[in-house]
Amino acid sequence: MKSIAVEPLVAEWQRSFKIDVREEFHGLTAFEIRSCSECSLQFFTPELLTGSAELYEKLDKFVWYYMPRKWEHDAALKDLVRGTRILEVGCGFGDFVSLAGRELGVRAEGLEQNTGAIQEAEKRGLPVRKATVEEAAKQSPGEYDAICSFQVMEHVPRPGRFVTACCALLRPGGKLILGLPNADSFLRYQFNLLDLPPHHMSRWPVSVFSKLSRYFPVRLRRVQLEPLADHHVEGYVDAYFSALARGPLARLGRPRMKAGIAGTVRRFGLRQWLRGQTTYVCYERI
Repeated sequence: MKSIAVEPLVAEWQRSFKIDVREEFHGLTAFEIRSCSECSLQFFTPELLTGSAELYEKLDKFVWYYMPRKWEHDAALKDLVRGTRILEVGCGFGDFVSLAGRELGVRAEGLEQNTGAIQEAEKRGLPVRKATVEEAAKQSPGEYDAICSFQVMEHVPRPGRFVTACCALLRPGGKLILGLPNADSFLRYQFNLLDLPPHHMSRWPVSVFSKLSRYFPVRLRRVQLEPLADHHVEGYVDAYFSALARGPLARLGRPRMKAGIAGTVRRFGLRQWLRGQTTYVCYERI
C-alpha cells in the first residue's frame, strides 16, 4: 500500500492540461494504491476518485485523447466474425463501431458516458447510446456475439462488476475483447498523470488475465502485447533512463544521448521487438 498526495497532482493537471481537477478529489489530501495478493492487480482507493463525466468532456477536446484507429482495433478485427452482433463499451466517438461495420460487416453498436462524444457519434449516423454496461446487461442479456472495450476498464471503480455485466451481455461462445494499458511495460517507470486518479482507477499486469477465469464464466483465448508505437519511442527511452540513470549512470540521461537512442530504435526497426503500452485480451464466454 502506498499513499499519494493530491496537491501536486492538482497542480500538474493545471500545468499540463489547464484543467482544474480539485473537485474531483472531493476534499481528500491523499489516496492509496493497493495490490491484490492473488492476482497482482493494482487499484486506487477510495472509489469516489473516479473521474466525472465533466472531466472526460474536457479531455476529449484534445485531439490525441480519442485516437481514431488503435493497435488493439486491428487485433480485434482478427477475432470478430463477419455478420455478427457486437457492442463496444466506452466507444468514444464511435470510431471502432464504424470500423468494424465497414470492414467486417458486423452489426456494431456502442455505449458511452461522455455526452459530447455521443453527440459526435450521432452526427456520423452511428448507433451509440448513453448507458452503463450494467444497465445494458439488464436490457439485453445474452444478445451479443462479442463485447469489446478498449482503454476503458482501467477507468472504472469496480472492474469485477464491469466484467460480470459484459459476460451477461454475451451469448455462450461469444467473445469478450479487452484492450488495456500494460502495467508491465515502460509505463511502470514513467510518471504519467493520466495513469492516476481521477483518470485511471487500476493498473493491469499481464499476469492478471490468466486468472480471471477463476472468477468469471470466461475462457482465455489469447493475449497479445503491442509492439512499441512510433509515437511512444521517446517516452519509452525516457522511462527506462529514469529507472536506470542513478549514481554513476546519471550521465546517461543527457538529452543528446536519449535522442540518439530513440533515433537508433527507429532507424533499425527495433520497435517491433520492444514492448508497447497496450495488452490485448480475448476471452470466450462459457
